[in-house]
Amino acid sequence: MGREISVKELAKLVDGKIVGDENIVMKSVSSLKDAGAGDVSFLANKKYAAQVQKTKASAVIAGEDFTESPREGQAFILCKNANTAVSKAIDFFAPPAIKFPPAIDPKASVAKSARIGKDVHVGPCAVIDEEAEIGDGSVICAGTYIGHYTRIGSKCLIYPNVSIRERCIIGSRVIIHSGTVIGSDGFGFEAGPMGIQKIPQVGIVQVDDDVEIGGNCTIDRARFGRTWLKRGVKLDNQVHLAHNVVVGEFSMLIGQSGVAGSTEIGRGVIIAAQAGINGHITIGDGARVAGTAGVLKDVPPGESVVGTPAESPRDFLERVTLPGKVKKMRQTIKELEAKIADIQGRAL
Repeated sequence: MGREISVKELAKLVDGKIVGDENIVMKSVSSLKDAGAGDVSFLANKKYAAQVQKTKASAVIAGEDFTESPREGQAFILCKNANTAVSKAIDFFAPPAIKFPPAIDPKASVAKSARIGKDVHVGPCAVIDEEAEIGDGSVICAGTYIGHYTRIGSKCLIYPNVSIRERCIIGSRVIIHSGTVIGSDGFGFEAGPMGIQKIPQVGIVQVDDDVEIGGNCTIDRARFGRTWLKRGVKLDNQVHLAHNVVVGEFSMLIGQSGVAGSTEIGRGVIIAAQAGINGHITIGDGARVAGTAGVLKDVPPGESVVGTPAESPRDFLERVTLPGKVKKMRQTIKELEAKIADIQGRAL
């Protein structure tokens, strides 16, 4: 049976103010559109404010500036930060986390020279190759491959069907989602008289502590040295990092963004969905790159860029509105020419 909580108890949990019936009992969290009786929902984006009056949710978490009144049999919980509050509500109702027993499945293949720490889980059909090392309390799920000499830190969670190739270094408390490939060869080729020749990629990938990597990401090993994800980096699904890329602490790269070789991304950078970052450039600390932007040159620290080629929001707005301004100017010029012609005609 799932958990239940009253509005009064939930308001205390999320540090919110109650408007309406504090005794309503809730059993789950849902969206405004899909919620029914017994659900708590939330309004974190004013774009959806109209849905509050239509929702069947028994309670709604909203910001302190929300001024609507609940209907009979409904309550609002007003909080300083609705997003933070609903996260606490979701945590309350969430099903228990799946527990992986500390054991090596008999269907797994673990090399004799591999070093396996205490309380490690290795799932069926996982492969841990020669001289690999798995830290205490880590989970290697079914079908995952850990290559020769690769080191995995403690308390990592590596979901099914992840491939981490030889000599890579993974820190502690790292989460890697299914389908991701770490340590594939960087895209290094050179055209010559004998055709396209492959350039050896002999470096590694280093992933520091507390990094989370989404599903189906591809992170290439360095040509030499390392491709490096520093502490606390978060990658969405389907992100690509080319050889020798460096991503600074606590930066976030959103789905389908890609970074070309040898580019350095600073600390606390956000790169939005489908942005493309040129090679051999620097994205400064705290910079923001808008979705679908094409970044061809360095971005200074703290700057925001949009469009292709990427530029400041002000320059982008001026550029995209210029054709409309030119059209209006042409119309104005035609009107002025007509007036001048009329004046000249009457003067004759």
